[in-house]
Amino acid sequence: MLAIMTGIISNALSGAIAAARREEVTASNIANLRSRGAPRDSADTTAADGTPLYRPGQVVETSNAGGGVRATVTAIDPTSIQQFEPDAPDANAEGVVDRPNVDLGQQQANQIVAQRAFEANLKVIQTADELEKALLDIKS
Repeated sequence: MLAIMTGIISNALSGAIAAARREEVTASNIANLRSRGAPRDSADTTAADGTPLYRPGQVVETSNAGGGVRATVTAIDPTSIQQFEPDAPDANAEGVVDRPNVDLGQQQANQIVAQRAFEANLKVIQTADELEKALLDIKS
């Protein structure tokens, strides 16, 4: 029975870690919403003037064979969108800038989902811990 509880806790812990990773990625995307984006089809990590170029990410969760979940960060494709901002300091001669391809509404929804998933997984861990303690009390 304790092995089952350990498996439950392990699965919930992997879910909590995946949710925390999703929260981290969405927070980074939101914080860099107005940063210089890497141009499409470019592997550059810095602009000609040395300014870092931001590549937004997304979390893809996959099930592990033995249970639990794995969170992998992949780049959003395309990484940037062009916007007309003639007054921006990084605008080109036509007044166009590359900005990270970040949908603020989607990022906020992802944060809410990540928060709820984290809370749910922590509740599973708490419940499994309480059941394990109760089982040990019964056996003693």
